[in-house]
Amino acid sequence: MEAPYTANAIPHIDQGVLWYSFPALDAYKDCLCHGFSSRIGGVSEDGFASLNLGTGRGDAPERVLENYRRFGKAAGFDPSQTVFSWQTHGVIIREATRADAGKGLLRQRDYQGVDSLFTREARLPLITHYADCTPLFFYAPDRHIAMLSHAGWRGTAQKMAAVSVEKMTSLGCDVRQLVAVIGPSAGPERYEVDAACADEFADIADEKGPVARRIEGKADKYLLDLWRANRAAMCWAGMDQRKISIAGLCTITYHDVFYSHRVQGNARGSLAAFMMLK
Repeated sequence: MEAPYTANAIPHIDQGVLWYSFPALDAYKDCLCHGFSSRIGGVSEDGFASLNLGTGRGDAPERVLENYRRFGKAAGFDPSQTVFSWQTHGVIIREATRADAGKGLLRQRDYQGVDSLFTREARLPLITHYADCTPLFFYAPDRHIAMLSHAGWRGTAQKMAAVSVEKMTSLGCDVRQLVAVIGPSAGPERYEVDAACADEFADIADEKGPVARRIEGKADKYLLDLWRANRAAMCWAGMDQRKISIAGLCTITYHDVFYSHRVQGNARGSLAAFMMLK
């Protein structure tokens, strides 16, 4: 299996586990550990095959735990210390502290409706889950704060990217130093939506124009660019575009490497993004 890559998304294979890091954040490897999983290298079967990192989807819990053990060993984090989001396609952000370690994987979460997590504490891996939605990684080097935000089309339309930047600045982070990565997700040449969805993005555009474009020959169908939409929202919130990287890997195109809800439907596993301060 040949892992796809771009200049902004670097594949790593460790004992059969394929995962990705991003050069913009690798530049801070002495301060930060981060990555994004693939579906390669785990023990799950059928639609979950094989590195399913989603709980509560019907996969055997012991298999999910083993998958986290393998992913953590490969990428450099302790699964027992992870803190999971509770994603509902909203824009709620929650701070994760040491008291939250293990929530989502080893013990129940005492929160709901959290699509974004940030932390100021070391060795506390933040985890968010995906299967076509867009992972947003943020790091503030001046304040040493990490944030992970989940943005599906609903979250993107609600400008989760801008809400995330505004939260970081409210914590005292210098927006001029803020670094962001837009991770693998449904890509602009494959993500088809209807007119009602496209209308949600009518006010979002960048130097290339609208982020939703009509598909010729297909009535009521548009191609939606989640990557540009999230980058535009970050810029509106004050970020320097030069500090925003787009991984450029489409989960629909590479559904043999990544889980894709568009391709597999509900009978599929979940990918995970993680960030951990050192």
